[in-house]
Amino acid sequence: MNVVVLVGRLTRDPELKFGQSGKAYSRFSLAVDRPFSKGETDFINCVAFGKTAELIGEYLRKGRKVGVNGRLQMNKFEMNGEKRTSYDVLVEAIEFLESKGTSDSSSYEPEYTPPLSKATPKEIEEIPYEDDDEFPF
Repeated sequence: MNVVVLVGRLTRDPELKFGQSGKAYSRFSLAVDRPFSKGETDFINCVAFGKTAELIGEYLRKGRKVGVNGRLQMNKFEMNGEKRTSYDVLVEAIEFLESKGTSDSSSYEPEYTPPLSKATPKEIEEIPYEDDDEFPF
């Protein structure tokens, strides 16, 4: 099983680009504090694709706190004749948490978080109820 869950802050504005096929992708880095350590932080490279990448590029900026669900991917490449390995988290879901300024202030004001989907309630398909009498639980 390959599952990654992170909560951290963006270290820079995300890079939104489009591949040759026109599919969007966005790269960003998260600063994630290590638990039970004083001042130690890991910097995790992340990449998202498609609509998620477009929303990240539109709404997220340096310092914004987010929650990321995804999977770890190892990439092998050659640079200047030297073999290298890098690791990226492929983002499958992202949750926009507070901005950098919110956590620094003593008074809390809720911040608007844009929806990840632009679907209106009329467009959401209702899941039909099915009677599960055949199951013993």
